[in-house]
Amino acid sequence: MTACRLAPAMLGWLIVAAAPAVAQDEYTLSRYDQTYGRPVEVSLSDLAQNGSAYEGKAVKTKGIVELSRSQGTTRVFFLRDNLTNRVLITPVGDIAGDWQMESLKTVGAEIEVTGVFGQTSPQPTLSWNGGVIQFWRFLGPPEESEKAVAVAPTVTLEALTTRPDRMEGKTVRVVGQFRGRNLFGDLPPSSERSRSDWVIKDDVYSVWVTAKKPRGSGWELDAGLKRDTGKWLEVVGRVETHGNVVYLRALKVTPGVAPKPDSQAQAPAPLPERPKSPPVVVFALPVDGEVDVSPRSRFVVQFSKDMDEATFKGRVVLRYRGRPMPGDRDLDGVTITYDGGRRALMVDPGDVLRPGRQVELLLLPGIVDVDGLPLEPRPGSQVGVAIDVFRYRIAG
Repeated sequence: MTACRLAPAMLGWLIVAAAPAVAQDEYTLSRYDQTYGRPVEVSLSDLAQNGSAYEGKAVKTKGIVELSRSQGTTRVFFLRDNLTNRVLITPVGDIAGDWQMESLKTVGAEIEVTGVFGQTSPQPTLSWNGGVIQFWRFLGPPEESEKAVAVAPTVTLEALTTRPDRMEGKTVRVVGQFRGRNLFGDLPPSSERSRSDWVIKDDVYSVWVTAKKPRGSGWELDAGLKRDTGKWLEVVGRVETHGNVVYLRALKVTPGVAPKPDSQAQAPAPLPERPKSPPVVVFALPVDGEVDVSPRSRFVVQFSKDMDEATFKGRVVLRYRGRPMPGDRDLDGVTITYDGGRRALMVDPGDVLRPGRQVELLLLPGIVDVDGLPLEPRPGSQVGVAIDVFRYRIAG
């Protein structure tokens, strides 16, 4: 009988540590960081020339979006640099809807994507022998400055630094005290990107301001002098995050007024609720079809939505494929663990798998998400009664 062991959920999104003297590595990882590690900033040329060094790792890179229609009616997008280097880009299930709505607007423009790099396409229908980035975040081209300043919502530095994932790439308006070029060590010294950058702070929450100096008509502050610090400034800028630090690419800087103790900055208007979509598998580790899997492997399946963990019981099967062979042992020690923070199901065979054999991991009908919507199969993955199936060959 298959045992079912359910782990407590873990926090799934990036929380920025903004208090003074916080070490740069002390932050809560996003669920993708937990799976692939912290993203490494890399150029397209480096990916093209040293792709094997980044295989299966999280990367962050920039390039110009290129649309290809070479795969029938399917829209295929590439990211290229000013030379001949380019990679195929494809979204994970979490953001497929957002990308579908925004992708055509980005064609010909430079964007930044964050995702896992591979040298083969995760979609069998896309024939491409170059590098591929399966991305979970994209930062589109800058908004039109005047329009962006006029409609920028006001947020507090606390809201900005504790949940930057909600505002990444957005233009916002914040008020904070001028702290010069990090003269009081509010942020890690290594996070400074340019000698012209400076810091604003409110309470214990701090961000870097880039692209504009602290000056305007009739006023100017010196980022190198402590006597100029303490002044309140209003900054309208585009939100960027690198590691555990938030940056505002400023569009406008003006003198500001300290927020009243009993007032709260107006939060951005909530987005309209999207229609609920059924869950699907967005990633598996080892990758489905891998032919050199360690006999001591454990298997991880990641979903597009938060799943009802109770529905996995009795509906996850790990078995040898084909007829039983001499020496086979029943895989009756299998345990499953669901990590709600990462939306990831982990399957431990509970035994050393037999070298040279093929194994199948089946997800059976009845598995649903927290909204009660049933799991849907990936294209071409439904086999018999199983909703989804993954096949592997154990290393000889």
